Amino acid sequence: MTVEIIGIIALAIGFISMFMPVTFILYSFAASTLLQAAAAFNLDSIGGLSISPAHLLLGFLIVRLFSDREIRLQASDALAFGKPGFWLMTTVGLSILTALFMPRIFEGQTFVFPVRGTYGGAELLQPATSNITQSIYFIADATCFLAFTAFSGTRGGVRTLLNVGLFCATLNLVFAFLDLLTYFTNTTEVFDLIRNARYNQLADTEVAGFKRIVGSFVEASSFGSATLGYFGLTLRLWLLGYKPRLTFSVCWLSFTAILFATSTTAYVGLAVFLTFTYLELLLRGISQPLTRPTRLFLVATPILLLIAVLVIALNDTYSEYVQNLLDTFFFNKLSTASGVERSAWNRQSIQSFFDTYGFGVGNGSSRASSFPIAALASLGIVGVIPFILFFLSLFIGRGTVANPIDDAARQAARAMTLACLISGTVSAALIELGLIFYAFAGLAGSDGAGSRLWKSRSVPPLREHNDPEVVVPALPRTAQR
Repeated sequence: MTVEIIGIIALAIGFISMFMPVTFILYSFAASTLLQAAAAFNLDSIGGLSISPAHLLLGFLIVRLFSDREIRLQASDALAFGKPGFWLMTTVGLSILTALFMPRIFEGQTFVFPVRGTYGGAELLQPATSNITQSIYFIADATCFLAFTAFSGTRGGVRTLLNVGLFCATLNLVFAFLDLLTYFTNTTEVFDLIRNARYNQLADTEVAGFKRIVGSFVEASSFGSATLGYFGLTLRLWLLGYKPRLTFSVCWLSFTAILFATSTTAYVGLAVFLTFTYLELLLRGISQPLTRPTRLFLVATPILLLIAVLVIALNDTYSEYVQNLLDTFFFNKLSTASGVERSAWNRQSIQSFFDTYGFGVGNGSSRASSFPIAALASLGIVGVIPFILFFLSLFIGRGTVANPIDDAARQAARAMTLACLISGTVSAALIELGLIFYAFAGLAGSDGAGSRLWKSRSVPPLREHNDPEVVVPALPRTAQR
């Protein structure tokens, strides 16, 4: 095992957090989830497996949070039948069973593209260390979800997590700026401290004349997917009128960063997410009053899109350049080596699902290029059903609205998880969607989440006496549980 400098720093932060207010470890952990190119420890004895700073700090977070009796009670309540925590824990339990038994039951009966393959091609199904490591990651995700769900149920917990989300969205942009700055000043070695994981680091590549922004991530696709999540968070907060100057600035900068990330995953995810958001707001606006930012969004979006199309269409140089971009990122994507490989992953994953009679090959046995396909191939029908129920209960659950700002925070968290789920559907290789996804899914699915997703009714804004900057719409009361 190799202990990295960033690992020593993470350990120091973890120990210090035991004697600091709980907000210290929350901010530290959330910030560490951005360091996906970093390794706290590199385990050479297990094929060069890297332990991230986020997973290291998660252990300290769990100890710090669950030492509080109120949080333990909230966590116990979150596991009640029918709640998101119950369905997620059920999925985790079934995923462990599939990881232990399915590769042995169906050994040699189907081909898979292994998570840690030796030569990159399809291999016969057999037990692998990735069955264990992916199970551990999934357990960590579920534990993270439970911790954040429990904390959001405490007094002031929702607002703390809202501030944590805004902090991470801003920090993500800082890393993006530093990535560009170090690239163009030939000082990329500055990032070596947080680019030490034993993964293929694609930090210094250009496409169509642009430097692909990767920030603190391994590649542009990962950066684009994460930034799309923070874009969804800040966009929803701005639409609800929460600190509009701050949220609009971070939202717009995140949108710009996604465009310059030159990632097909991010582009497709952005288009789908914006289309969904626009149509939802348009339908709601037919019968219900909307906030001023929402009305501005509905009016300005088609106008700006029309102007952009006209400018491109009337300029031959711009038209040719945009056509080249479309060919690179969309039309010719499937014919590239990466496109061919990812298509093969999906085809084989679907074939493996049928070869195992719908039971799946086991979590960690294979990779795909779409989250739903990866879940179906890995967990089978039995494991996918509670996973679907988890997402349904997460997005359409009802609860008691504590106050408008808390409800706005939960709506924003749901928008963030939805954006991440969309990008995962486009290109995620495994069922592991990341710690930050499950952290804010915990906030989104906690009790008191208000009315159904995207169904809140806007009324004249409410200004809090103790926060002159906060302006959010008062939301309707839902049925008491």
